[in-house]
Amino acid sequence: MTAAFVGSLGGFVFGYDLGALSSSTQSLRGHFGLSSAAFGLTISISLWGTIFGSLLGGRAADRVRARNLIAWCAILYAVATFGISLPVSEEWICLLVMRFLCGTAIGGFTVGCPLYLSEAAPIGQRGRVVSMFQLEIGAGVLVAFCIGSSVAHLVPADIAWRWCLGMGSFPAVVLFFLLRLKTLEPINVPVQDVQTEASHVIYLGDAVRPSNRERLFQRRNTRSILLATSIAIFNQLSGVNILLLYMLDILASAGIGLFSGHTYSVLISCLSLVTTTLGMAFVDKLGRKPLLFIGAAGMALCLIGLGLAIPRHLAALWYLSIFAVYNAFFAFSQGTVVWVYLSELFPPGIRGAGQGYGSSVHWIANALLVLVYPIMQHASSVRTFYLFALMMALQIAVIWLWYPETRDTVLGAVASVQDRERSG
Repeated sequence: MTAAFVGSLGGFVFGYDLGALSSSTQSLRGHFGLSSAAFGLTISISLWGTIFGSLLGGRAADRVRARNLIAWCAILYAVATFGISLPVSEEWICLLVMRFLCGTAIGGFTVGCPLYLSEAAPIGQRGRVVSMFQLEIGAGVLVAFCIGSSVAHLVPADIAWRWCLGMGSFPAVVLFFLLRLKTLEPINVPVQDVQTEASHVIYLGDAVRPSNRERLFQRRNTRSILLATSIAIFNQLSGVNILLLYMLDILASAGIGLFSGHTYSVLISCLSLVTTTLGMAFVDKLGRKPLLFIGAAGMALCLIGLGLAIPRHLAALWYLSIFAVYNAFFAFSQGTVVWVYLSELFPPGIRGAGQGYGSSVHWIANALLVLVYPIMQHASSVRTFYLFALMMALQIAVIWLWYPETRDTVLGAVASVQDRERSG
């Protein structure tokens, strides 16, 4: 479990970046005097980097050990965040370049870490082990909000963003040295090759290297590709990253001040971390589909509640309560399941490419939403919440009609089933 913990620390770096960026939105807007469009680009530029990083990481993961991929991403992230802490980042273009590189590293983490964890986990514990990545994301967000709250009280507002974002280099450096210094012994883990049904002994973090490389985009992988596309897009159409990244702005629109907003963000993150732990406990007991059902239904109700609350100018406590419950439903369900599900859909030989594809779709949807949200909010924030609620209702139907349950199945079993259905 020590090695699995180290492998999941890429999630902590990812979560810290999300939380630090959320804590810096108002500081960035004020420092650079950004328009809505420029502000959306500033916030979303790292997400465009994640698309590049996930695609590149997917290709690399099938050729090198996942541990090496994570280490390279840690170096890249540390260098980019250190650059943000330097005066050169006072130039808006330089900041965009550094944030793009941060996103590239994070895209690699979202490929390498789930693969690293899923290949090492016994079948009956795979959901819990892979969901450690999401737990670390939640921990990173919490730490970033705590730092953001402290920085808001100690540092002038116009440079607070440099402190919040620049400090991300520390966990990345720690991750790199842990990966380098930790000697990973081979462990007996029954990794079932869905083509041979044979068990293999692997090194923790090693990708399965087939003698003949397969192509991702072929007929036998159609269902896996469509499922990866679906769960990645719905994960973002829940609106979770919109509400996270623009949390301070949304709370400010409800009349909650900056300092109070930071404090409430910490409390909401604590609740999310607790419910992620609950999700980890149930993902291998209840299965992936029930958790997705519960989360989609709960988030839809919360989003409708936000849409109803905003025009009525209710007390701030209502907004905070709905925010907290919404984040709890996400952490318990979609947050816990998405990386597990993506890591289980593709067979050995293309698992890296498949994980990279799913991650890139996730990040494309994320980047587009973050880019256009300031404009959507300016037009009608209420309709935006109703739209996200409608998407969650649609996901419930898609899960019911189409999603297979992957609990207690071998890796890549979805492609195997499709082969049998086609041959039968």
